Amino acid sequence: MKVLKNENLAKYTTFKMGGIVEKLYFPENIEELFKISIDKPNTLNYLIGGGSNLIINDSKTFKEAICLRDFNNEIKKIDENKFYIGASVRLQQAIKEINKHNCGGIEYLFSVPGLIGGAIYMNAGRGKKHNKVISDYIIKVDYIENGEIHSLKKEECQFSYRNSIFQNKKCIIIGALFEFDKMSNYESKEKIKERIELCKKVQDMSAPNFGTVFCESNKYIMEFARRFGFGKSNGVHFSKKTKNWMLNEKKGSYKQTINLINKIKKIHKLFRKKCRLEPKIWE
Repeated sequence: MKVLKNENLAKYTTFKMGGIVEKLYFPENIEELFKISIDKPNTLNYLIGGGSNLIINDSKTFKEAICLRDFNNEIKKIDENKFYIGASVRLQQAIKEINKHNCGGIEYLFSVPGLIGGAIYMNAGRGKKHNKVISDYIIKVDYIENGEIHSLKKEECQFSYRNSIFQNKKCIIIGALFEFDKMSNYESKEKIKERIELCKKVQDMSAPNFGTVFCESNKYIMEFARRFGFGKSNGVHFSKKTKNWMLNEKKGSYKQTINLINKIKKIHKLFRKKCRLEPKIWE
């Protein structure tokens, strides 16, 4: 197992922000991950997957953390349209592989720079109005908790919009069994192409970002933040192109990010509107 010392965590997030971790573990199989979870339980507070939904304090030094990118890259076809997919598998890789077997359904996640484990944790989807989420295709999820491997059926996972039971557990998802739709390779490729073109049109990729800021928010407040680009133009600010989207320019900091998030939360509270943050924060 690879262990890096005094590693800059900014390299592992799409927001390009983070402090230093004294030891960063890279388990290469489930057995190594299982051992770390038992020997070093505090590392379960600091898990890095694809890094697309993380805001990490850039002025703090963390003792230990785990990178989950290599421990389970298994994609196993079980039968005609059932697949077991490991938590370390990138979404793009998973989509391409199931497409080879004329299956599909989650092509809308092709643009997300994340892993299967993180997508399950967040119950990633296309957007509330589309009512499409990865849990639509889940049969069961395997995970490590309290030094043991457990499984939960889909109906036990408490999936809801951008939420799951795993967000309330000190655990690590290790993989899941899926049952996808039958879909021709041509149709899958067309859906992927459509998604990529849509993202180019509506998503602001001019600076590092972690995607959507709030999974629950008031559209008028967020539109106001977009129009005026709340934040610092040379630091952290809301995109003027993409609503509910935050950018980290060259001089961005964790302090700026949290202040801006809290400002939006206060405005929501003032108008008695719901507001729920999507990314996980390492304080």
